[in-house]
Amino acid sequence: MSRLRRYIPRRVIRTVRKLQQRAQVRAIRRAHKQAKLPAPAALLPTALVIPVHNDAVRLARLIETVATMGFAQIIVVDDGSDLPVVIDADRKDVTLIRHDTPRGPGAARTTGTAHVTAPYLIYLDSDDLPTADLPPLLADLARQPAFDVCIYKHIDSHIANSGHWGQPPADEAHWSAAGVAIGALQEAPRAVWPELAQIANYPWNKVYRTAFLREHDIRCADTPVHQDITLHWLTFLHAQRLLTSDRACVWHMIADGANRLTNRTGPERLRVFEALAPIVAASPPADMTVALTRFVLTLSDWIRSIIDPVHLPAFEVALTHWLQDTIADWHPQIAAADPALMAQIETQITGRP
Repeated sequence: MSRLRRYIPRRVIRTVRKLQQRAQVRAIRRAHKQAKLPAPAALLPTALVIPVHNDAVRLARLIETVATMGFAQIIVVDDGSDLPVVIDADRKDVTLIRHDTPRGPGAARTTGTAHVTAPYLIYLDSDDLPTADLPPLLADLARQPAFDVCIYKHIDSHIANSGHWGQPPADEAHWSAAGVAIGALQEAPRAVWPELAQIANYPWNKVYRTAFLREHDIRCADTPVHQDITLHWLTFLHAQRLLTSDRACVWHMIADGANRLTNRTGPERLRVFEALAPIVAASPPADMTVALTRFVLTLSDWIRSIIDPVHLPAFEVALTHWLQDTIADWHPQIAAADPALMAQIETQITGRP
């Protein structure tokens, strides 16, 4: 099949992907209509924060989908869209906030969080959709003692295009290695957090306790890309009680287009090290330093695969500096815990295998 694809025009592939995504959206919306949702009073009081930039059509789809899901608040942050976002006047449950100029999705989430009054919150991107599994999870969480974060699984549209319904294999592998791949709701032992922290650093695969984020000043970075790394890792570093659920509660859209953050290939990729700075400054324990370093090296391989070649030498210099100087104090503990990982670091620093 991969050999055949090289002979198929890209426009045909893009058209097929769009049709597949539309079919996935229809399936999710049918499931919502057929589901018997818990009463709002039975749900964990949760705010929904949605950053949006030039995506009014999919935002409207999301707003319509969550209308009957019982959120305590719905906060939309228009991050300087060319045409200001407009919310239907009859949607009194939606609070609209606008940045006059684009500041990035990280800053938009921070602005939205500042307006949350509910005890818990969820972030969703404007082009994503919650599934019918989210309300039952929120009902289960309402019966739990206080927790700092609950991580749930998601559906990746790219994976669904290939005929599977779930998250990427790399994420599933970390869930399995952590021993939490199966279970509608469970508390994750502290010992498995380093493994679980290496999943994709998305902001929308978690339920956060609002006061927890504020107490520790946990937020996204203000970088144009990779802003979610900071939120993700600081959550793991400061949490006291972390829950997991194997429910796939969000459908995440992967699509082509230079304007999408995932597809950016320019010098902004070098700013990943700005997003990492607050995590290093938080002085992670030894097991988390090893996990973070593994994550950074894996992420670096992905960045190399997409970045414009003209920026690759500068990225390699920045990565080498981070490994050699920024985390120099971590080297002894990394060498003791994972000699193979330390060998990777030395290869990057010296340029010799």
